[in-house]
Amino acid sequence: MKNPARLLAALSILAACMQARPVFAQEPPGRIVGKVVDNKSGKPLAGARVGIGGSDNQTITDNAGGFVLSDVAAGVQPLEAELIGYETRKGPIRVLSRETMEIEIRLSTQPIQLPPLTVTVRSGRLEGVGFYERRDDYGAQGSFITRAEIEKRNPQLFTDLLYNQHGLKVDYVGAGQRRVFINRGVGCTPMLWVDGNVLDNTNFDIIRPEVIEGIEIYIGATVPMQFHYAASDCGVIAVWTRRGGNR
Repeated sequence: MKNPARLLAALSILAACMQARPVFAQEPPGRIVGKVVDNKSGKPLAGARVGIGGSDNQTITDNAGGFVLSDVAAGVQPLEAELIGYETRKGPIRVLSRETMEIEIRLSTQPIQLPPLTVTVRSGRLEGVGFYERRDDYGAQGSFITRAEIEKRNPQLFTDLLYNQHGLKVDYVGAGQRRVFINRGVGCTPMLWVDGNVLDNTNFDIIRPEVIEGIEIYIGATVPMQFHYAASDCGVIAVWTRRGGNR
């Protein structure tokens, strides 16, 4: 006859194993940044509450309508935004692990049907070099082109991206080359930066569009401090490449 104590111990271990559930590692969180604006005027709305429904992850928009939600669990999350005098806005948003999601939330004073919330994923490469911070700080004083816009336009040459940019003019100068000028005067060429270094070359098309992650364009003397020491009165075109395999 088997030892009852040993049999009882074996049955206890078996029961514990059957009740045990596999533990899955939770994905690292993501981040949501964005702006809350009036649906009709587009005016930024300060003091709006934005957060993940049913959680303590909440924040208040600043004077420019901006907000940041950090440590948001990866997956589909219920985003909410509300402000006195406006209809509360709710909608699902898919948050990707270790990524920054960018969104504009439009609020209406009337209970009307608004389009679904649309989200874009910020480039980790451009976040790392301060591209989005400068875009927020300089606004209309600069022009900003992301990888998504480049792919949408499908340019053959880098200068194809500069056509129709405010304050810029692209001319043919012979031998199949183009030169970029500031509209303020003939011979005024903006300083070209690539990955934080000055490129002393007026042939901008040596940069292939497929390697570009983002472009910043500043006309005249309104140039961020990091580009000041080499900036001419014409302005600056700063190019950030897709170095390191970022999207």
